[in-house]
Amino acid sequence: MAERSFSRRVMALVVVAGLLVGAGSAWHTMKRGGLRGAGSTGWVGNTSAGSVDADPWTRARIALTGLLALTRSQAIYFTTQTDSAGARLTEGCRYRVTGGPMPARWWSVTVYADDDYLPQNEDDALSFDATEVRPDAQGQWSALVANKPEPGQPWASSNKAGQYTLTLRLYKPAQSAQDDFASIPMPKVTKLDCGGAA
Repeated sequence: MAERSFSRRVMALVVVAGLLVGAGSAWHTMKRGGLRGAGSTGWVGNTSAGSVDADPWTRARIALTGLLALTRSQAIYFTTQTDSAGARLTEGCRYRVTGGPMPARWWSVTVYADDDYLPQNEDDALSFDATEVRPDAQGQWSALVANKPEPGQPWASSNKAGQYTLTLRLYKPAQSAQDDFASIPMPKVTKLDCGGAA
């Protein structure tokens, strides 16, 4: 009798563990699944988002996060969780984001905390966009993502973001960008320092 009771408890634990692993896997797939890289930059996007061909996981991700809600001709979205060296983005570090002309009518880069919501801070600087950067003669631009701004620099605040993601939105993207993500010259995210240390 005791043996049967023990077997039932073990079986119940196995079932619960299986359900937890399955739920965790489904949650991860809905949040991060179906994403494809854009070159070797760390930025990823979903080629079926905004299309009638979107799979159930993509549709679930859109419902869960609220991102990727426009059609591909209206906007395409990319996210990165890492800097150019592959390290996780974190609020304790400062990053320089650099890029060139983007194949879209307008673009923006926004900070999202790991829960897919905007960081809860009062900085009023959770993104920067094409109207804020100052491209040089070759069209190259840079901006800062950090806890605090620097004078004269376009800035997005990572204050209270913890480990976060950056989301790049390309609005009214060129057809070539819609057709081939690898053709897009993605911004580079370079770590400057962490906690004031170089």
